[in-house]
Amino acid sequence: MNEGELRAQFPYLSEVAYLDTAAEGLLPLVGQQGAAGYTKSKARGSSGRPDFYATEKRATETAAALLGAPADSVAVMSSASEGLNLLAHSIDWREGDEVIITDLEFPSNVYPWLKLQKQGVKVIVIEANGGVLTLEDFKSRFTPRTRLVSVSFVSFKTGTRLPYLPELGAAAAKAGALLSVDATQGLGRAVLPLEGIDYLVSSSYKWMMGLHGAGVVYLGPRLRDSFEPGITGWYAVTPLFTPYRFERFDYKPGAARLLAGMPNYAALYALEQGIKLLLERGVARIEDEFRPLVRELRKRIERAGFEVLTPADEACWAGIVSFSHPEPLAAKQALERAGVIVWAGDNRVRAAVHFYNNEGDLKRLFDALPALKT
Repeated sequence: MNEGELRAQFPYLSEVAYLDTAAEGLLPLVGQQGAAGYTKSKARGSSGRPDFYATEKRATETAAALLGAPADSVAVMSSASEGLNLLAHSIDWREGDEVIITDLEFPSNVYPWLKLQKQGVKVIVIEANGGVLTLEDFKSRFTPRTRLVSVSFVSFKTGTRLPYLPELGAAAAKAGALLSVDATQGLGRAVLPLEGIDYLVSSSYKWMMGLHGAGVVYLGPRLRDSFEPGITGWYAVTPLFTPYRFERFDYKPGAARLLAGMPNYAALYALEQGIKLLLERGVARIEDEFRPLVRELRKRIERAGFEVLTPADEACWAGIVSFSHPEPLAAKQALERAGVIVWAGDNRVRAAVHFYNNEGDLKRLFDALPALKT
């Protein structure tokens, strides 16, 4: 699929320069058709269930292919937040246990851990230095009470990518802790090594171009066959109608045990198609081809006189470039008048570059930057 064919999958690109994938990815035409396929199956009532189950299997396998993981290590829940809360409710916490996070985390990767403070769990927050977090920043915080390290692969705030996840996972394991990764702002846009990751979640409505209501969850080798979810239901169990079902039950193998009930099938129908587009292009290729655009975006924003929050080190880049602004909402509105869609708030403006963007989209942003000076 060439650039013209790809951009034709996203008709909104003919109207605006869309640089807000970090908030909402565009839904491709094939994703819309996929969701429509669900409604056709649902209109057939229980006769449509074989289609539901077949699509769930394919979508899960497709998500696993995107991760480069075995299919049985992946499940699709309702959201990344649900996945993180499930993890928080599945660890046998003891008073004095510690969770390590950073100040670059989205609230979904903060609140579940803060809630544990009522159980005597201590939350350690590492502060980034100029948007940068080093491996030593984490290792120096490990203690015998560290149970979990929970980080973002790419920060929603600054666009900072953690390039040392395998090393962090190894260090966490050595300290007797688990490594959980929120991959929402990177999965589908940057190559993600799974080595050392015990638990991973990702929303699918951003860089994977899916619908709301589908969150990818991955169980690493240390948890795949031993993880006991803090909640459960009929969809996590096999077989169902046993003579002993009022006495005990057995989980499905692998990540399938995470799903208490039926998933959001409509979202799965769309997600399969969105990920197929990514796999057709290849995430490594996307990362390589669009690094120059990210480089130019960062340079031009800095040249315009704004403080760039995204680190200068290219190893810390993915698809997001953020910069400070004293009146972010006014800046966003000015850009919208120029036909450029970005995210703004929290004293910053954030632009995101995905594989459906091109140099023309960035030029529209560059032309509008001078008007943002206050």
